[in-house]
Amino acid sequence: MMKNNKGLLSKIYATLVYIFLYLPIFVLVVFSFNKSKLNATFTGFTLDWYKNLINNTQILEALKNSLIIAFISTFFAVIIGTLAAIGMYRYKFKGKRAMEGLLYIPVVIPEIVMGISMLAFFSSLNLPAGLITLILAHITFCISYVIIVVRARLDGFDSALEEAAQDLGATPWQTLTKVTLPVISPGIISGALLAFTLSLDDVIISFFAAGPDSNTLPLKIFSMVKFGVTPEINALSTVMMVFTLSMVVIAEGIRRNMLKNKKVKKALSFIVILLMVTGMGFTIFSNTAKTEKQVLNIFNWSEFLPQSVVEQFEKEYNVKVNYSTFSSNEEMLAKLMGGNVPYDLVVTSDYAIEIMTKQKLVQPIDKNNISNLANIDENVLDLAFDPKNTYSLPYMWGGNNIVIDKTKITKKITSFDDLWDSQFKNSMVILDDPRVMIGLALQKNGYSINSKNPKELQKAKEDLIKLMPNVKAFDSESPKTLLINGEASIGYVWGTEAYLAKLENPNLEVVLTKEGVIPQYDNFVIPKKAKNKKLAEEFINFIYKPEISAQVSEEFPYANPNKAAYPLMDKDKLNDIAVYPPREAVEGNELIKDVGETTKLYDDIWTEIKNSKK
Repeated sequence: MMKNNKGLLSKIYATLVYIFLYLPIFVLVVFSFNKSKLNATFTGFTLDWYKNLINNTQILEALKNSLIIAFISTFFAVIIGTLAAIGMYRYKFKGKRAMEGLLYIPVVIPEIVMGISMLAFFSSLNLPAGLITLILAHITFCISYVIIVVRARLDGFDSALEEAAQDLGATPWQTLTKVTLPVISPGIISGALLAFTLSLDDVIISFFAAGPDSNTLPLKIFSMVKFGVTPEINALSTVMMVFTLSMVVIAEGIRRNMLKNKKVKKALSFIVILLMVTGMGFTIFSNTAKTEKQVLNIFNWSEFLPQSVVEQFEKEYNVKVNYSTFSSNEEMLAKLMGGNVPYDLVVTSDYAIEIMTKQKLVQPIDKNNISNLANIDENVLDLAFDPKNTYSLPYMWGGNNIVIDKTKITKKITSFDDLWDSQFKNSMVILDDPRVMIGLALQKNGYSINSKNPKELQKAKEDLIKLMPNVKAFDSESPKTLLINGEASIGYVWGTEAYLAKLENPNLEVVLTKEGVIPQYDNFVIPKKAKNKKLAEEFINFIYKPEISAQVSEEFPYANPNKAAYPLMDKDKLNDIAVYPPREAVEGNELIKDVGETTKLYDDIWTEIKNSKK
């Protein structure tokens, strides 16, 4: 009876573990078929998101890059790793243990350290970031995994087989190719599949090694998440997961020696070699083809520029646009400051422009090449972060909003102080952004949102710690989700998120307080290392066309500075204070600025505040 109970408990425990592991994946797959663009509720079945993937050239380009990199890096990693494993197993030499230890470093060190080191190495060689640097980086970290898998196979290898072959007159090469490699081939193929999967799924190292023309699929997915986890991302993740799972199944089959048929092995080897050669040939061909047209390398926020606009520019100017994305200003700065990355045009936020100007990472824009600049609202020109717009020109802008569920919030909110009301306990979603949230507390107390005064920052910290009982979640990526599904009844979020949330949940409304709205501006800048400055300026001028600018706003609901585009735009959106706050709510408010070394103090304070929530 006891044994039966133990068996039942073991089965229940195993079932719960599998549910814990695979239920999130199941939910992801289900929501990839959701009609709604948001993941708050399932509104119906559709295959539209999978169709969108097929028609999305940026995603297809990223997929092509990922497969080329994975095949080529796997090919070289397997050759180098297998030979290294055999050499380490067969021969004894001075320093062998130290070398074995070094081979494990790429496996045990954090990926971000590996990525930064690769970036610094390529930069020291003055090697431009691109497909070549990505392939080299992937070969570097894949080699260790191949060695580990092949060495594990060699540990059970009977060396008497090699001795017998040599006694029968086989040369060392014949012994290697006719005896050793066939015996350890399951380990080699497993190592290859592991290397391929790791290469295909890598994000961190790829981010630091990638260039304008080498965006990969995982990087694309990672940057898209900034705008929220949409069904399109779920569909893309599902496809990636199915492909990766297929690789795992094949690897498991090989591990169990399912591929014993020599013809199958030869066919598999032929296919793999064909794919490697095709991948390398395609890389050479595509690099040659790119030289036939002018190339514009753009670095922008994810979900911030319609693909259709990029395609129109390519067609009208007969050029090729390499479009790469990032998910934070800090990512963008790390990329530009750390490596030889030839971006021609970057879109970034106000305070980051200050940093880039101080670091001499940007160059002046020739406004003579931008005739459509006259279309831009003068209220977004000549701002404090770049007086006279020497280095930057406006793209989009927005602010932060308080959003409430009017069916649950009865209190009239007129100031930031009201957010501290105890009736909002565990019902608030706020931005996971130290500058924005500490700035809110500083402004509430009458201080500058860019204060460097330790006493003022201490007071802001104490106030925000008192706010924590009201906070349900920190979310800068998709705070709208909690507001839409009712988990949060009040939020301090980006204006665009507030607008999108209201579209899905009519009970939500934006309220303006006496403090007004802290505006944030995203601008075009041209990096110092840009190779095609004139084309970058032509692109800015193209975006400033009223019909193009309106097209951008139609797809992405940010505040548009192009007044000439307003007659072509949705009037409801233009009149929505979530997207276009009243001028009086913006005027007089400070912009978030670079606070230099005090940034570390802001980060430390924010960490303390979040830890107090636990």
